[in-house]
Amino acid sequence: MRHPALLSLLVLLVVAQGVALAYWALRQRRFRSLQHVDGTPAQHLQCADTHAGRLALVGEIAGSIVHEISQPLSAILINADAADSLLSQPHPPLEEIRRMLADIRRDDLRANDIVRHLHSLLKRRELQTTMLDLNEVAATALSLIQPVARKRLVTIRSSLDGSLPPIHGDSIHLEQVLLNLMMNAMDAMASNTANGAAERILDVATFRYDKYSAALTVADTGPGIAAAYRPKIFESFFSTKQEGMGLGLAIARTIVHAHGGKIWQEGTSAGGAVFKFTIPLQTV
Repeated sequence: MRHPALLSLLVLLVVAQGVALAYWALRQRRFRSLQHVDGTPAQHLQCADTHAGRLALVGEIAGSIVHEISQPLSAILINADAADSLLSQPHPPLEEIRRMLADIRRDDLRANDIVRHLHSLLKRRELQTTMLDLNEVAATALSLIQPVARKRLVTIRSSLDGSLPPIHGDSIHLEQVLLNLMMNAMDAMASNTANGAAERILDVATFRYDKYSAALTVADTGPGIAAAYRPKIFESFFSTKQEGMGLGLAIARTIVHAHGGKIWQEGTSAGGAVFKFTIPLQTV
């Protein structure tokens, strides 16, 4: 890795995931202790749970994101060296140098945008609702997950309804919900090897659900969810993955409910799973 900043970022993300996993382990022990005492499961995930889940989520995609940042940074270095070489000539080609500077600015903005979104996801914060475009929330989450999808040979198809009215929500928390759903979908499709990428399709869509709410769906072509697991998938500390934390879907449900929406899972006739959640419109 040529860039020290990238190494520092990777270390930060790995440490963040480690902190999240340690917190999860302590939380799980505490949860089981409370169950043992009075048999009553915890009813609400606190802000710390949401943050821990977000740290673990960012840690999962750390490697792919760092690779994504390395591309614009490498391009910046190449263009800067070339521009410096041209400037040393007796008659520098100014138009070519301007083009290089424009490329440097574009690549810098691209890398900065990725880092800015990572920073937002890593911060611990209470839910803060403002007027939002659900499509912008989806587009941001999709841009963050694309490096992971390419690495896992997953084809992402998106259908975002441009006519959606604004919603009232917290963009970071809603991005967390969507990122969790997309990561779960890609994990579910990991065993799809018959036709490579063609067998791993992730569909993300936004649409008007009814008069009062907008909806977002995440559908995959994985094996689906066993009927015995479906009633439990949104419970805290329940996971169908061997190394799963069992927090992702529980936190997603808490976030969606805090927005006044609802989230559920559906099966499909062609197999796979569909997760859908709704968020009230700003006008409600």
